[in-house]
Amino acid sequence: MRRNPTEAESVLWNFLSDNKMGAHFRRQHPVYGYIPDFISLKDKLIIEVDGGYHLEGEQPEVDAERTKYLNEEGFIVLRFTNEEVLCNIDNVLEEIESCLDTSQHSNLPSRSGGAGGGCQIGFRIGMGYDVHQLVEGRDLWMGGIKLEHTMGLLGHSDADVLIHAICDAILGAANMRDIGYHFPDTSAETEGMDSKIILKKTIELIATKGYHLVNIDATICAEKPKMNPHIPAMQQCMAQVIGCDPDQVSIKATTTEKLGFTGRQEGISAYAVALIEK
Repeated sequence: MRRNPTEAESVLWNFLSDNKMGAHFRRQHPVYGYIPDFISLKDKLIIEVDGGYHLEGEQPEVDAERTKYLNEEGFIVLRFTNEEVLCNIDNVLEEIESCLDTSQHSNLPSRSGGAGGGCQIGFRIGMGYDVHQLVEGRDLWMGGIKLEHTMGLLGHSDADVLIHAICDAILGAANMRDIGYHFPDTSAETEGMDSKIILKKTIELIATKGYHLVNIDATICAEKPKMNPHIPAMQQCMAQVIGCDPDQVSIKATTTEKLGFTGRQEGISAYAVALIEK
């Protein structure tokens, strides 16, 4: 996101961010290698306001080609001038609502059967699993927050086992390999990396294929420390990184009844399932 959004962008964002239109807009969220001013991935609606790259004379051919490509991928692209937003905001909002109505009706899933038919729904599911060894002298990071404990998880990054499982589930749903492929443990760049960065980049990666997260369901397997008191903070933290509602991030915790490496407190594992939509 630009550090200094224009006055018109700020005014429009105040209307878009409250979700009163029934759409979840994101500010400068990447899609197909392009970063628009505002986007609703679910409704495939992009909104641009004058300024920056779109000033007259600045690569209009490239802009036109990108718009054509986005239209072919099913996106509607709306452009408004600063003056339209600042002086005629009601007309701007009316046009946005009209496009949302069109988009929401056109995005209804097709359930036609027959030969070659089937259910044409853009939902995909992925599953992730990760495990890390517990050792002394390491901080314990879980779900993006630091927990007080006598031991921490060993790993090349901060070894946040929950986020790693979630990222693998998200990447798997989009058929984009796993975090080891995108963030290898042989790279100096990923050494000691905050896993929240990995999560943010994972969301950006699936957006390049037009996907956004619908929801996550994850389970932490640990004997100690107790995870349940920290789950709300984990949900809030990861939802903020992803740019979604905490209700879309389900986290559960369990023990293995003192069985196996988890029961012996030698390590912690996590399982996750993610649903994404195009």
